[in-house]
Amino acid sequence: MARHLRWGRIARRVRDVMATRTALLSMLGGLIFLCFLASAFMERSVRQLTLNQQVFSDREIRNGFVSMSDLQRLMAVAQEGAVRGGLDAAGRDAFIEATDILFVRRDFFAQNVTNADAARHAEDAIAALSAMIAIADAAIQSDFAAMDQTWSALVPVANEARRALVQFQEVVTRFQNALMQDQAEAVRQQRLVLLSALVAVSVIGAAAILLLRREVMTRLAQERAEQHVEFLAYFDPLTKLPNRAQFQKRLDNFLLQAEPIALVLLDLDEFKTINDTYGHAAGDAVLMRVGQLLQVYAAQCDGFAARLGGDEFAMVLRTGNVDSLISTCELLLQEAREGLSFEGEAVQIGLSIGFVTSVQLGPDVPRTVDALCRVADFALYSSKSSGRGRLTQYNRVLEVQYFERRTVVDSLPRAIGNDELDVYLQPKVMLPGQEVYGFEALVRWVRKDRMIQPQELIRIAEESGLIFELDRYVLDVATREIGIFNRANEGRLAISVNLSALHFNSSRIAVWVEKALLASGLSPELLTLEITETAELRDWEKARRIIGELRSLGVRISIDDFGTGYSSLSYLRSAIVDEVKIDRSIVDQIETSDEARFLLDGILDIAGNLGLGVVVEGVETPAQASILNDMGAERAQGFLFGRPAPLREAMEALKLPPPKGRRSGTG
Repeated sequence: MARHLRWGRIARRVRDVMATRTALLSMLGGLIFLCFLASAFMERSVRQLTLNQQVFSDREIRNGFVSMSDLQRLMAVAQEGAVRGGLDAAGRDAFIEATDILFVRRDFFAQNVTNADAARHAEDAIAALSAMIAIADAAIQSDFAAMDQTWSALVPVANEARRALVQFQEVVTRFQNALMQDQAEAVRQQRLVLLSALVAVSVIGAAAILLLRREVMTRLAQERAEQHVEFLAYFDPLTKLPNRAQFQKRLDNFLLQAEPIALVLLDLDEFKTINDTYGHAAGDAVLMRVGQLLQVYAAQCDGFAARLGGDEFAMVLRTGNVDSLISTCELLLQEAREGLSFEGEAVQIGLSIGFVTSVQLGPDVPRTVDALCRVADFALYSSKSSGRGRLTQYNRVLEVQYFERRTVVDSLPRAIGNDELDVYLQPKVMLPGQEVYGFEALVRWVRKDRMIQPQELIRIAEESGLIFELDRYVLDVATREIGIFNRANEGRLAISVNLSALHFNSSRIAVWVEKALLASGLSPELLTLEITETAELRDWEKARRIIGELRSLGVRISIDDFGTGYSSLSYLRSAIVDEVKIDRSIVDQIETSDEARFLLDGILDIAGNLGLGVVVEGVETPAQASILNDMGAERAQGFLFGRPAPLREAMEALKLPPPKGRRSGTG
């Protein structure tokens, strides 16, 4: 710090000296010297322009000569074909290559014509070259039949092209010579102007003294700007709270003091909805309001609040009293629920909170910034997953869950690599006969005699970035086993595989699907890729392109859980899907609710008009199946027709031999 202050004083002293008369005269003298130096440099530039003139001209002319050379190459091959009455394989290749080269040369020639005087000759040359290319393309399309006629057609056009190219070169040469001379003269005139400017520099010298003396005044403004930049490096400009970098630094200092502290993490609920509904100005007002509340509560415990980014906040408090923390956080939740008024509109604020104290941590958790943030974040995640708008205290149970989750995340890549996951199949049937036409592939993982719940497994895989490997594993196994089964039984069973929306931020999925189809031998039309309709596709245009690549492989695209999300119409309008899979939440009510039947009938009608297939999932009773059949639904899935089962059981249910190859128990 002392060194920084010393250098700051030296810098200010230098600026003060530069504002004196002596320093000004010295700078004016230096400016005059630079002007003379610039004049000499410009004279040198004139000489260099003259030297470059010939080189530049030769380069432009060379383009015309090369065009004539490429023209002649094609004529030579064509003449040989005319003399011999045809072309052998080598001659054909040479003719095609010469045509391609002439095509490229013509385009290059057209793109580099900038001289207006030569434009007419250039157009004549381009037209003649285009005519030659057309004749050559016709000869190629006819498999080089009648080369004597091709030669006869090329000769007059080639002569016209040569004539136009020669005239073009002459015009360009004259133009370039005149241009270079004009440029050289312009540089000489600029030198005279520069020398004249020296007189003006001397006249305005006095005014420059006054301007430079203002340096002392502007120094203060500069220092204020530097302070502002430093503020932005460590503080959030909107809420004026410490940013993530400052938060980590200050939290680390708190931990080094070995005193009880608490870390409270807060996340705004449905903040995107506030921005979408009321505008970003309202969103900024909400963020500032939350920042103000956190500053008040943090000051009461000799701590500080910070904005970590987006709608994420934190408080670091000097306390280990859990009861006091709970009381503080509940008051904070209550105040936040009161919301704020923005331009006459009442804007509601929802908060989810998770906190941990340093004295609560078990012996396995290090007292570091990263570890403290991870466990507090797990408590916050518990609040959000439990319904939001609530408070969760980190405790031993969450700690066990935290380490269990870490163990699961660490074990998942090994489980995928060692073939420890099970792929289950659930049948999909045709109504009304309930004939199985395919399956949906579902992943299961039994770890240490406990089955990881499917929703938990998918969530962990998405959060840890392992969803790509997991989905690819299910895709490879499912397509391979169904392919083996179909070949062994001469069947055409279909298979559907779920895909995370995260795949549609990368083009890798199209490559993986293509490889899976090639490896399994499964017909592409028997593979359906299901996209969860409630998933948010961040880049819709990119997702459309990737889905288009998948459909070009011949596979089908289905919207899973249709009717539960916000993007239904967007998917249907985009015309990029082949099927919709109606969510069970609609089917559950069709026996008792006219609205549910009306909604289902509307979806079936819209899908039929758009030429989309429909699968109704969640069918559990014969009554539901009967209603669906009466409404015209053709395909269904649910516990009524079969629960998810390992491959062997699923295949045995069809009374067909199980597939051979991979261990059938994992399916």
